[in-house]
Amino acid sequence: MVEQAEELFDGLKSEGQKPDRSFYHLMMKMYRRSGNHTKAEELLVTMKESGVEPTVATMHLLMTSYGSSGHPVEAEKVLNNLKSTCPNLSTLPYSTVIDAYLKNGDLDVGIRKLMEMRKEGLDPDHRIWTCFIRAASLCHSLRSHDAIKCNWRCWFPYSDKALCFFFSRFIFLDVEIDCYLKKLEPVEDHAAFNFVNALEDMLWAFERRATATCIFQLAIKRNIYHQNVFRVADKDWGADFRKLSAGAALDASLEGFPESPKSIVLITGTAEYNKVCLNSTLKAFLWEMGSPFLPCKTRSGILVAKAHSLRMWLKDSPFCLDLELKDSPILPETNSMQLIEGCYIRRGLIPAFNDIRDRLGQVTPRKFARLALLSDEKRDRVIRADIEGRREKLAKLEKTGVMRKKHPQQLVQAKVQLEAD
Repeated sequence: MVEQAEELFDGLKSEGQKPDRSFYHLMMKMYRRSGNHTKAEELLVTMKESGVEPTVATMHLLMTSYGSSGHPVEAEKVLNNLKSTCPNLSTLPYSTVIDAYLKNGDLDVGIRKLMEMRKEGLDPDHRIWTCFIRAASLCHSLRSHDAIKCNWRCWFPYSDKALCFFFSRFIFLDVEIDCYLKKLEPVEDHAAFNFVNALEDMLWAFERRATATCIFQLAIKRNIYHQNVFRVADKDWGADFRKLSAGAALDASLEGFPESPKSIVLITGTAEYNKVCLNSTLKAFLWEMGSPFLPCKTRSGILVAKAHSLRMWLKDSPFCLDLELKDSPILPETNSMQLIEGCYIRRGLIPAFNDIRDRLGQVTPRKFARLALLSDEKRDRVIRADIEGRREKLAKLEKTGVMRKKHPQQLVQAKVQLEAD
């Protein structure tokens, strides 16, 4: 896609046409999505040479390109240049720099930039709160989370002290949260949507999952999330999770009591939301419980399960004896979730997840659940036996010549996998 856009751009220039500012912005957005800040820099130079003056929006796109590629210092330099030329900036460029530092793990620097912004006369708004709430969902420990939490009292305006209480104690305040979401609804830049997405992740991270469900229902009620996230009204178990955060999707995946068709489809999409891949996250969560959802063979970004298999799993699996989402009675000392290679996954599952994936590749959901629940020592023995069984089976098939005649490519792939093991 990027290469095609570049060809079109070069073609327009070679024909003597002059792309306008909106075309440059589209190109910069593409470079931002691909994390190529170098090309975004070069495009800005080309833009100036062509006589098209950059605006605050142009510089903001450059800042987000730096931030998404892990260069918060460069993003801050752009902000400092903006401050010297545009004295009346909104919180948007500040939030971009703060978010870049927070995503890079520089929590202290992010808080310091917030304080600098306040000294310059700007009060934090929904953009800033969303950045820090998102950062709280990725904090390793409750101590780091407390560093963020202690600043909430000064971030929220006096009229929103109830919200400050909610964030300090994680106690759900139905009316207050509903009123605040109502305030955010008309605000531009999908303010309410981004705020709720970040909030859902944080509540899942610190095991306030019943609270997360209540807020999810509020978001549905206020049309912040689209009504067809789950399709209970259509007597369908399928769901469309695209654009939801990981926490919101995990809430949505457990809602409703519809009749089931022949197969159930969960649409996750292939895009990442703040470096989180919904497809990988939901797959890991569902497979840990041994659910029968598998990647669709013909379309990416879709998980499919046969209705009969799903009904039997819901009936017989010990994981399904109690699927009600509950709040932990006490806040955990460490974040219960961790982001690893785009997968927002339960922290305790990560060693088993890496071990199974690295040694066996992709396995069936039932096998994954069985291996994930074993101790490290038992899992190692089972995986060794599995690899040895594969090796013996491959040797037997090679000897009989069946694989060589019918499936030579599969034979090569099996050999590569065994050599890797």
